[in-house]
Amino acid sequence: MSASPVDHKKFAFMTCVNDGTLYQECLKHIDSLHVPNGCTIEKIAVAKAKSISEAYDSNMKKSDAKFKICLHQDTFIKNRNFLIDICSIFARDPSIGMIGVVGARRLPPSGLWFRNNWWHCYGKVSEYRRGGILQSTLGPMNKRKERIVSFRKVRGGFMPMLVIDGLIMITQYDIPWRTDLYGGFLYYEGPHCIEFLKRGYKVIIPQQKKPWVMHYGPRVERTKVEQSVILRKLEANLKIFRREYGDFVGKDVRALSSLTAR
Repeated sequence: MSASPVDHKKFAFMTCVNDGTLYQECLKHIDSLHVPNGCTIEKIAVAKAKSISEAYDSNMKKSDAKFKICLHQDTFIKNRNFLIDICSIFARDPSIGMIGVVGARRLPPSGLWFRNNWWHCYGKVSEYRRGGILQSTLGPMNKRKERIVSFRKVRGGFMPMLVIDGLIMITQYDIPWRTDLYGGFLYYEGPHCIEFLKRGYKVIIPQQKKPWVMHYGPRVERTKVEQSVILRKLEANLKIFRREYGDFVGKDVRALSSLTAR
């Protein structure tokens, strides 16, 4: 689906942007990365996008970069060897189609990876957030700060997942985004991960000694009403997701050979 010919030494960073301040911080971290010799970087900002999957799909087709990094405007890459590390992983196993930093090997009945038994979730990420346990007790006194969110430890260099979180999605193959399912900005990562799996590619999380990225979150925290609206929209999308990918819900990624082919 990508432009031809493919530039095997090019990285395209694709981001939907509605907050210039956050995006500028995102760019600072991209600009600080060690770039492998002979490689180039392309930075694609999409403003006023109506759907994140449509924005990613459109720019995926326009870019000739071999490696596409789809990331949120508030995702800041802390690992300066990020590009070198992902190239090493992709070269190690050509069947790896996508890399993330947190995700799950099995989806619960809801279809949402993080509404899951901790046993099925892996990886780590830094977040600028309030502590979850104390949030309702302390309220505004529970200040936001950088915290490491850790799930189960990844072993053996990397581990296959069923779904990774959409805060950063790194690919070496161009698979069409399911723009036909639903629009907006909620749970686009679920369909895209499974489309990779259906084609026989692995979706993985690498071992991270320290979190590769920080997920900052919105600069102005959402109100309870705003959060309620988001949850309603999310559930509407999950209903479509479960209908389309029901065969993948409730199954461990290690037992999906009958549902995938390549």
